[in-house]
Amino acid sequence: MLDDETLYRQVLQGNKAALVELVRRYHAPLYNFLCRYTGDVALADDLTQETFTRLLTYQGAPPMHFKSWAYAVARNLARDHFKSARYRHEHAADVEEETAVFFDDTDFAADDRDAVIQALAKLSPDHREVLILRFYHDLKLDEIAEVTHTPVGTVKSRLFHALKQMK
Repeated sequence: MLDDETLYRQVLQGNKAALVELVRRYHAPLYNFLCRYTGDVALADDLTQETFTRLLTYQGAPPMHFKSWAYAVARNLARDHFKSARYRHEHAADVEEETAVFFDDTDFAADDRDAVIQALAKLSPDHREVLILRFYHDLKLDEIAEVTHTPVGTVKSRLFHALKQMK
């Protein structure tokens, strides 16, 4: 089985089978991350598609770590959306209600799941992001640092404070 970086290089050379495999590996994880990050199914779907479009049209050197790069592209697209004027004018959704859908794949009982959703909604975006990447997507601390463009020490600090708040 080829690693992600080799597959991506093949995709850039026009290999459609490599593209199918890369989408198979990353569509669901990126979509789930964006669902949890944004709290909006439709937006997550749009941002997932835009993430793959960006990955396919990228003109620079192939990344050394595809996984963390793909998450970083998705994260940056979501952050750009939240900074947009359109979002600021249209946003009226309650994060707690919409995020409930995205935690159905966990092993939590319904009451526990609701408590986790409420606790996550109270965290700052930076703390919530680190918890989601670490515990729902199993990214290592150095991968989270790459995704968030922050030092590993900052990731550790955010994770510590987020877990402390979650208690």
